[in-house]
Amino acid sequence: YMVQKMEEITYRDLVKEEYPRLERLIGETWGFGRRCKDKKVAGLLEKAYWASLLSQADFARAALINGRPVGVVLAKREGKGGKNFAMIFRGIFYKLRLAVNAEGRGNLKIFRELNQQNRRMFKEQGEKFDGELIYLNIMRNKKGKGLGSQLWEDAKNYIQNSGGKNFFFFTDTTCDYKFYEKKGCQRIAASEKILDMGGQRKHLEMYIYKYEM
Repeated sequence: YMVQKMEEITYRDLVKEEYPRLERLIGETWGFGRRCKDKKVAGLLEKAYWASLLSQADFARAALINGRPVGVVLAKREGKGGKNFAMIFRGIFYKLRLAVNAEGRGNLKIFRELNQQNRRMFKEQGEKFDGELIYLNIMRNKKGKGLGSQLWEDAKNYIQNSGGKNFFFFTDTTCDYKFYEKKGCQRIAASEKILDMGGQRKHLEMYIYKYEM
């Protein structure tokens, strides 16, 4: 009979060596590999997107199974921590490399439009927040083990322990937003976007949620 392999689950602050694996996790979630004809573009998109997420975060924690990262949470507390210029420059570097070909430019345009729409939505809802949950992601085949819930608690505690009373986050229909509703988050804004992805039209609903401590 099959011997069940023991899974040792641990959590720790994110370290640089784990970046490449977490970049691939982004690609898996967003389907860059499936969508991009040029694999190099897919890789650069993962790196550019990861750098842009990290450049905003002052809290980063990973979930590991048997020492391999399988999930990550990034958050920030308003007014804490300066800008991460190393990551900002890294993001710019990858974007410049993406801009040299048409597929790269097309994808950059999609991200730019999504960002602008998020910012517009945020401005219109008008509330001020003490923190932001920037990113929470678990590998698809590792879900259901409580990893997401633990990372969620860690980020929440970080914001709360530094005096925060609430935080917000952006999410959309490509994500498991029901997970957040079960945690007691409240949707405060919604908008729609039709994306042109390599000639295919994709309908996306974009949301802002908030969480009160």
